[in-house]
Amino acid sequence: MAHFYDSELKRPSAFNFATDVVDYWAAHSPPAKLAMHWVSGDLQSERQLTYAHFSRQSNRLAVFFRDKLGIKAGERLLIIMPRVPDWWEIATACIRSGIVVCPATTLLVDKDIDYRANRSGATVFVGDHASVEKFLRVKKTCPKVKTIVQIGDAKVPDGVLSLQKEMQSVPEDAKYDGPKPRIKDPVMLYFTSGTTGQPKMVQHNQISYPLASTITGKHFHRLQPGAVNWVLTEQGWAKAAWAYFGTWNCGAALFIHDDRGAFSGKKTLDVLHRYPITTLCAPPTAYRQLVLDEMRQHFKKNPPSALRHCAGAGEPLNPEVIRIWKEMSGLEIADGFGQSETVLVCGNFEGSAIRPGSMGKPSPGVPLAVIDPDGKECERDVEGDIALLVDLSESSNFFGVFDGYLDEHGTLTRNLRTNPSSQKQPWYPTGDRAVRDKDGYFWFVGRDDDVINTAGYRVGPFEVESTLKQHPAVVESAVVSSPDASRGEVVKAFIVLTEQAAKGGKENAGLVKELQDFCKENAAPYKYPRKIQFVDAQFLPKTISGKIQRKKLKQMEWEGEKGGKAKL
Repeated sequence: MAHFYDSELKRPSAFNFATDVVDYWAAHSPPAKLAMHWVSGDLQSERQLTYAHFSRQSNRLAVFFRDKLGIKAGERLLIIMPRVPDWWEIATACIRSGIVVCPATTLLVDKDIDYRANRSGATVFVGDHASVEKFLRVKKTCPKVKTIVQIGDAKVPDGVLSLQKEMQSVPEDAKYDGPKPRIKDPVMLYFTSGTTGQPKMVQHNQISYPLASTITGKHFHRLQPGAVNWVLTEQGWAKAAWAYFGTWNCGAALFIHDDRGAFSGKKTLDVLHRYPITTLCAPPTAYRQLVLDEMRQHFKKNPPSALRHCAGAGEPLNPEVIRIWKEMSGLEIADGFGQSETVLVCGNFEGSAIRPGSMGKPSPGVPLAVIDPDGKECERDVEGDIALLVDLSESSNFFGVFDGYLDEHGTLTRNLRTNPSSQKQPWYPTGDRAVRDKDGYFWFVGRDDDVINTAGYRVGPFEVESTLKQHPAVVESAVVSSPDASRGEVVKAFIVLTEQAAKGGKENAGLVKELQDFCKENAAPYKYPRKIQFVDAQFLPKTISGKIQRKKLKQMEWEGEKGGKAKL
């Protein structure tokens, strides 16, 4: 039986990732065909799980959700848990039965979870003990959530179901026999930061991520059956969905390291040395640490055991890092570009020479261009907006773009731009800018908005400003990106203090740390400002209507000497 992986990707009339991918590999492969190689954070325990395992468990869970919990297709399930196999079992069960998965990162604090639960309209919350505890602190303000499920063997609070205990009553051979979702039905909702307001909900359908991510797995990660793919990202971020769908679409195995601490270059090299990982996809922040002098020495003593391809995504990769890594490993890092709203749409693929610093060329079959404000394609080497053609007639074989941003009223918007060449194929502008050279390579210029991309994490400035405003010492703040040698860019806050707080002086180190700790406690830790500069109110550039002009502030910051303090 032929599989879609063996041919060019085409728009199907029906598709379900659980049945057409997971069940397919379980039925048409040797019983021991590996789907996931999981290891604990301390590398002391591991599990090797087959496609047959995920087929069986997702069927059982789908039956449990329907028959025991009464969850219907179209309902939303908010899931927050670390890198444990349960996450993939549950997500696959939801996709099988039409439940919409709403992944979120374990880094979130209580109020973040409150916002996501209410904004998504989730009726079910599933998490480990730590995330369930966080949710229970805001449960009273989340009336739509009717069911709370906890994984693991930790003590289960009152009013919470133990998944481990509940599943004991579900037969091992239980089969979900309900109707399959239609390809237009929603499959996932991811939250992505914007420049104003709270994070937006990005809705994907049954093929825009689950099937279109074959492009990412096959061409960018260069996977095939038997490969082992390690993508350094947590499931709360969209790149994890690229890995989940792309890897299994290709019949390869996911490598999952359940490390819950800060990134360690040494441990990463130890993992690559110890386990048969064939593909590594990591953010530039990780690669920058892996090429440090002390890491190079460790690499020589503990080289990767099976690595044959490396990729980078999340932010532009420094050419120098690519050069040093190739000296160390003999492998070039293939850079790529995509968003929560899309699959990988541009990258360095096999057959084309890697040009360090370039995003590469459009992914196979992806209608990518650089356009001007009128929707016309820019001439070569002219800066413009990175944009994708959207086929409103749904006859194109490219479908790797989201349905739209979902608002609180259930309305989807994509902010499409007119294409003078075709009314049926408008542009979806990504919000990023680039130039395209004479050979078709794309070169990233920057964001068209104020979103800060720090070490692969997207941070909306409004979120940080709103948190800072809660501190009694802060009158006003403006948050922008600031250059950083290790992370590319980091969050910087320009803060106007109250008169009382300002008496401590503008280099008040104690207050800087206090404000940083305050942000860590009241917002996800990755959002805290690593740089803080106290300024007078008149320093902040504003429009006539009083709005802070972040673009001007950012320009001042980046033009400052060595990316230091903005010029006063």
